[in-house]
Amino acid sequence: MNRLLLVLSLCAFTVSGSLGALYWQSLETRRDLATRNTALDGQLAASREIASSFQKQAVVAGAQLEVAQSRLSTAESRTTQLANDLAASRAALVAREQAERTLRDELASLRQDLADTRAAAIPPAQIEAYQSTIAELERQLATAKNGAAVPTAAGASTAVFSSRAGRNSAAVMSVGPNNAFVVLNYGANRGAQVGQRFAIRSGSDLLATVSLSDVRSQFSIAQVEPDSLRGVLHKGDLALLTP
Repeated sequence: MNRLLLVLSLCAFTVSGSLGALYWQSLETRRDLATRNTALDGQLAASREIASSFQKQAVVAGAQLEVAQSRLSTAESRTTQLANDLAASRAALVAREQAERTLRDELASLRQDLADTRAAAIPPAQIEAYQSTIAELERQLATAKNGAAVPTAAGASTAVFSSRAGRNSAAVMSVGPNNAFVVLNYGANRGAQVGQRFAIRSGSDLLATVSLSDVRSQFSIAQVEPDSLRGVLHKGDLALLTP
């Protein structure tokens, strides 16, 4: 009987020790888990802070990107405008140089015509007309060299005066810059009147329709109707009076 009690006491003591050990182990585990939980909470808070910072940086970067895109668009627009301005300047320079060459050629032709008319004993009035036109051309040439636009008013171009045309026809003696007007050997001495219209032809081709705007004694200046221009006009083209 005493031996049984001793065995039971030993068993109870062993179980009690095991339970105590398990209890302390459980406490340690709880403490460890609490510590880990606290650490994880701190890491989560830090991660949220970093995420918030990244979001703010993303917003700032987006705004900066919009500003950069706007500046790029503005720069591209300025580049396009500068390219257009440069092209326009080059075109204006080419047009001015072409106008200067045209004026020089016409001036040389007119001086030669003046020499020919003097040799052929042409009436003084016609010689004066040549001299007046030469002076006008020289003035326009000087204006063109200074960078101003070359005027296209009546008298801005010249021609070789001839009388090889019928009553209702004439010949183109000179063509103004950009086909703006022509000079015809058809003057007041042949019944020319302001407003008369001529069809300019080269062979069977109709090139343009012109109307007299300035009538002189031996010749007339006719403005080309813009919508009627179908080709390049040349000295010597035939002009037929239209009703």
